[in-house]
Amino acid sequence: MRQFKILGVAMAAALLVAACGGGGGDGNQSPAVSFTSVVSFGDSLSDAGSYKVGPIAASGGGMFTVNGITGALGADPTPSYNWAQLVSAAATGKVSCAAHTGGFGVARSALVAGCTNYAQGGSRVTDPKGVGNTVGAGYITGPMTEPVATQIANFAADGGKFTGKELVTVLAGANDLFGATDALKTAATAAGGTALATSLVTQLVAGAPAANQAAAQGAIGLAIQTEAAKTTATATTIITAAVTAAATHAATNGYVNTATANAATIGATAGAAATTAASTYAATTGAATAMTSMATAATALATSVKGMLASGAKYVLVVNIPDVSQTPMALATITYNADGTVKDNSQQKLVLALTTQFNTTLQTALNGTAGVVFVDAFAENQRQLADPAHYALTNVKNVACNLTQPGNILATSTTTADGSSLVCNSKNVIAGDTSHYLFADSVHPTPYGHKLLAQYAIQKLVFAGWL
Repeated sequence: MRQFKILGVAMAAALLVAACGGGGGDGNQSPAVSFTSVVSFGDSLSDAGSYKVGPIAASGGGMFTVNGITGALGADPTPSYNWAQLVSAAATGKVSCAAHTGGFGVARSALVAGCTNYAQGGSRVTDPKGVGNTVGAGYITGPMTEPVATQIANFAADGGKFTGKELVTVLAGANDLFGATDALKTAATAAGGTALATSLVTQLVAGAPAANQAAAQGAIGLAIQTEAAKTTATATTIITAAVTAAATHAATNGYVNTATANAATIGATAGAAATTAASTYAATTGAATAMTSMATAATALATSVKGMLASGAKYVLVVNIPDVSQTPMALATITYNADGTVKDNSQQKLVLALTTQFNTTLQTALNGTAGVVFVDAFAENQRQLADPAHYALTNVKNVACNLTQPGNILATSTTTADGSSLVCNSKNVIAGDTSHYLFADSVHPTPYGHKLLAQYAIQKLVFAGWL
């Protein structure tokens, strides 16, 4: 517990500095830097309540963690704050709040007076089509997901100026990772589908007489294309459609297609070809494309940070992505043999590689940049996972929120991402003491997890002489 205690002392000292002044050996109790505000940009890890509106607020939600109960559901004496809000409290004595609210059927608000946290759940670095938002800019049916680049522009549009007296916090990239893996999955599935179709056509056309093969190929190909376009299509239905089309064309045109008698073998061969093609694509072209997209996003984020510095900011705290490969989401992709040994953890390895690519690119781009304090949340997260007791963590694998409970609107809503802790609160957490769990849902921290990250970030600010 020694390190956890040290971090606790560091945070307490920083809070004391912010609230009462303190620092100089000559008795001067002024903070090292007198921050006038904390301006935050990023995603759900920093979101201070952008979506605490309409049905989300009514369900006791609004933060991507275990929410404090508010409104009609009662009052919680210990509201849930995320790491960015806690850093704001340490730097200015005030917990930060969402600059704009909206989404989930509620129009985007004007600037909320006194609020400078622009982070939004689901946001990427530059792409407005964030998690849960397939439309892009202006979307309010679900999460707004304004990207970091837009968030910074919104700060300026709201009259905000970087004066060098504010602390800026930046944490983003995880949703770019999710976007990259989604794109990889889509492309790999397409590669598998092409291989499936090619194998089916090749095998079935070979069973027709030479004079009928060209016509048979057209009929079989059309049947595959028609079935594949259906939302209910599966490999099995596509195989059935192809074999049926081959048999029908043969019967209609008075010939025998010898291949249709071996439908099971044809289907198995085509299925194997599809699996191989999808796996090969994912491991080669798909993985390379995903890695490139993560490097591009990290470079863009570093460019945004440097742009803020060039515009007058002097103190920017940049946090990298925690170890997404060790989240419940990534761990759930691992398959095991009957004896408990790992059968396949390729997806988890890919997530680790993408996380590392983003973090390395970001840190390299910002190394030596004056005015930047870099917080290696990835490394700190790995230390937490390796020695949970050291941080007073009681569970680092399971989630604290009961995400299937009927009271959780995300279990049935079509406008939200199922499985998110956005409306998780003390009414729908799992039984038992979850106060020192690390994960609220499959990727988001509990309030305690946020406190650990805040303590680590504040420690870095103290060491930098900013607090």
